[in-house]
Amino acid sequence: MERYWNWGGKYVGVRQKEYLVTCDGRILGRFYGKEIYDQNGNYIGELGRSNRLIKSRIKDKFHRPAFSTGIKGTITAPLRDMAPYPMNLGFEDFLF
Repeated sequence: MERYWNWGGKYVGVRQKEYLVTCDGRILGRFYGKEIYDQNGNYIGELGRSNRLIKSRIKDKFHRPAFSTGIKGTITAPLRDMAPYPMNLGFEDFLF
């Protein structure tokens, strides 16, 4: 099970199959390669360096097919936050 933190170092959750899931089992999005889209099909972020989650400002208008809001993930234990990375130009932190 892959675990993810955002660029600012906050623990986000895990990958369960093709979904990004918070510790409480809430589905944040679906992976399409390295990009992540919410349940409405809107781009919300991607995998950056060291599998940290970050959002590209130029991809804000990207869309994929929507998926069911009835999907739930497995509850997992939260992990500690990590040190933040310096923000890259043209990007912003992955917010959840």
